[in-house]
Amino acid sequence: MTIPPLLPWETEAIRIQEQVWGAGYYKPGGEEHVLGLAKPFGLNPSLTVMEFGAGLGGGTRALVNEFGVWVNGIEPTADLAKAGKEMSIKAGMEKKADIVRYSPEGFEPKQGSVDCILSSESLYLVEDKPKLLKIFERALKPRGQVSITDFVRNDALAMNDQRLQGLGLAPSDQTFFASGEEYAKWFRELNFDLRVNEDITERYRKMIMDGWIGFTQAGGEKAAHAKALPEQVVKEVELWSRRVAAFDAGDLKVMRYYAIKLGGTKLMSNW
Repeated sequence: MTIPPLLPWETEAIRIQEQVWGAGYYKPGGEEHVLGLAKPFGLNPSLTVMEFGAGLGGGTRALVNEFGVWVNGIEPTADLAKAGKEMSIKAGMEKKADIVRYSPEGFEPKQGSVDCILSSESLYLVEDKPKLLKIFERALKPRGQVSITDFVRNDALAMNDQRLQGLGLAPSDQTFFASGEEYAKWFRELNFDLRVNEDITERYRKMIMDGWIGFTQAGGEKAAHAKALPEQVVKEVELWSRRVAAFDAGDLKVMRYYAIKLGGTKLMSNW
């Protein structure tokens, strides 16, 4: 079986990521993971959502399809942002599920313009997280909600600890893993009521394993891609093996945070 040629906006990495994790996704969990993070929001078509770390846009488009909401997708990684935008255009969802590249210098969403903000395993790519969380708080309407999962370092480790090196999408990528103590402090200092502060590492580890089992045991298209792009498969295996090893060593964990912006009333959210 011959695999189709790469599309202009695809890379070999993206092609293999979609084969392992599902169409429109470059990491574990897929649609179920994203919709689960959004569940506390109580979404309906009158609400607006910002998704920070939209990746290839699978979750962005799933939110639109499931709830009829407008989602503004923001993605820090250039290749993923470009591909995600093209996928939304191809799906006819370029307006309701638009994806743009995140730039720290120009990221200034309008104050009080968003009902909900969702981010899955992406904030570790941002160096100045207190500034970004402050921008989130400002962008949210009164009583707005935020749901975040992120890779979080052990409280005892420094950000530049050698045990945390090589855990970005590429081994040389810069990462900025916050500690759990730091996240709790930032939410406390900002105008948020932190309702959920949960370690979901074991659940996430299972999502990783399920993805790889599904990829390695499948034949057909997945097997053809593994045969055609073996070097990229090895890179993907190595990345998630390093991350699982960091989980098992207790150096890294996956945390889920859900918080509500304090101040105002629900009626004020329409101002």
